[in-house]
Amino acid sequence: MTDASTAAAAPVQIAVDKGQPVRVMKVHEHLSIGTMPWGRLSRIVPDPRRAEDPKALQYASAADREQAEIRNEVQRMINRTKKGENAGDYARYIARGLRGQLGPGWTTPPFALWIPNDLEHVAAQGPFGEDVIAYLPFDVNGVLVDAETQHLAHVLLAEAPQVYGMTKEQVSNRTIAVEIYHGIDLAAARQIFHDRNLLGVIPNKTVALNSDSRDIATGIAVSIMEGVVVEHPRTRIDVPLKTLVSVNKRQLGAKDDEWMTLSTLRSFVVTALFGRAGIEMTSAAVTPEAIPTGLKEEDARDEIVHVAGVLFQAFQSQFANRTSTVIAAPAVLASLGAVAHRSLSWTTGARRPHADLVQMLSSVNWSRDPHAWDGIAGKATASGRLSLAGGVKDNGSKTATALEDSTSHAYHRIRGLA
Repeated sequence: MTDASTAAAAPVQIAVDKGQPVRVMKVHEHLSIGTMPWGRLSRIVPDPRRAEDPKALQYASAADREQAEIRNEVQRMINRTKKGENAGDYARYIARGLRGQLGPGWTTPPFALWIPNDLEHVAAQGPFGEDVIAYLPFDVNGVLVDAETQHLAHVLLAEAPQVYGMTKEQVSNRTIAVEIYHGIDLAAARQIFHDRNLLGVIPNKTVALNSDSRDIATGIAVSIMEGVVVEHPRTRIDVPLKTLVSVNKRQLGAKDDEWMTLSTLRSFVVTALFGRAGIEMTSAAVTPEAIPTGLKEEDARDEIVHVAGVLFQAFQSQFANRTSTVIAAPAVLASLGAVAHRSLSWTTGARRPHADLVQMLSSVNWSRDPHAWDGIAGKATASGRLSLAGGVKDNGSKTATALEDSTSHAYHRIRGLA
């Protein structure tokens, strides 16, 4: 006969067909904390460099491609960035710690793992409290919302352990702490990334703002990405604008298909909200208290999404040829937002109908012509080209004047009338 104390201390019964069991401490409904060998984590979260390598993804499974796409919506770029460069130093640090060269005074933070689906947990009373097991599905894929650089450092150690005075087994078997966020959507995962970066060490203020789903300008930018439909320049098929907006790059390369970065689109939203005053506010958070008095957030979203759709559809050929036009330059797109502000219901000036806005902008010479844009959106170089160096605050106001002030010389210059 089993007494009560024995029954209370009965171990958790593990169902091996449900997935890989991980002993965890349940913090709340969507967060559990546990430990596992790094080798197990590496099977859940692939090498982050693969997610940014189009050639590697061609041969990846559908599940791995999906994981890469989601990862790229949450995390910062790692290739050819400071983050990627830091991984080598991090690998050396971990190796020295594991070899005992740092004594007890070294540490690595927990990995913050996001798994979109809910995880099944089972619990039983043990002699010292509740024991909890979480089941990780055998085919589970996840994304790190924090500690991705540390993960890449482990990947580097595993690729060439002998270089670091290690063995592959030492790297794979290293016990790591893992926070497992599960059963939350993409917006919540991006918010965790934002909060970690804004409230901890900020890697880049713009990246952090772009990930802040509570920021009104970011939220409206995401609504534009999802609600505006344009023609893809390669396939000629109508696609959501988000297909042509990079959410994790600070700037685009000449061969990238995207029209703009999320940061640039967010600047358009800020200036559309505040007009020319917004040019000085593009790198600041936009809180509910900051928006114009009496304006409801949902009304601002609806109107800005609509005017953005009008502009992106009217000038999509210029955006598609961004390397030979100025229209997608951060300062110019922010200026377009400031000009579009006059077409929104909360403008303090005379309201400009959308049709008049498009007509006014249709006469602009959008090509990278230094005769048109030198000293406005950029500077002429010694070789006769136009450099778009200079940010929103440097060139935004001058460009807005050129776009809409018919009394200015710049207005006539960019239209070939002077």
